[in-house]
Amino acid sequence: MGIFKKKKKRGALGEIPTTSTADISFLLLIFFIVTTIFAEEQGLVMILPAKQRTQADVIQVAEKNIATIRIHADNHITLDRKVIEINQIKNAIEARVLANEKTVVLLETHPDAYYGTMVACLDELKLANARKLTLKTSRR
Repeated sequence: MGIFKKKKKRGALGEIPTTSTADISFLLLIFFIVTTIFAEEQGLVMILPAKQRTQADVIQVAEKNIATIRIHADNHITLDRKVIEINQIKNAIEARVLANEKTVVLLETHPDAYYGTMVACLDELKLANARKLTLKTSRR
């Protein structure tokens, strides 16, 4: 009478064991944290002059040697008080520098102007090989 085996209850068919799901998710999380590459943000590369010690350190530049680029509050750009587009700056400054190697570019930006406009102008000046550059903030 007693040779009956007890049948073990089986789980529902197709059931997925979830006991190690937390372990796997943490391993994946660690994997992605370790292998992610964080991009370094690069700023504007500029060499700044040393501090002026005396009045003799101040250099006077003739008006004819200055090319003034102004970025106004409404983001329109002028070169020597004439309206100019960003994509025209490179050629205009390149011609000025070739004609007069003493040309100093003054980039005057209004505080309310869009920062991207100033950066675009700096990029154009770099392409134009304008090596003598000064930055100024104005309220005009």
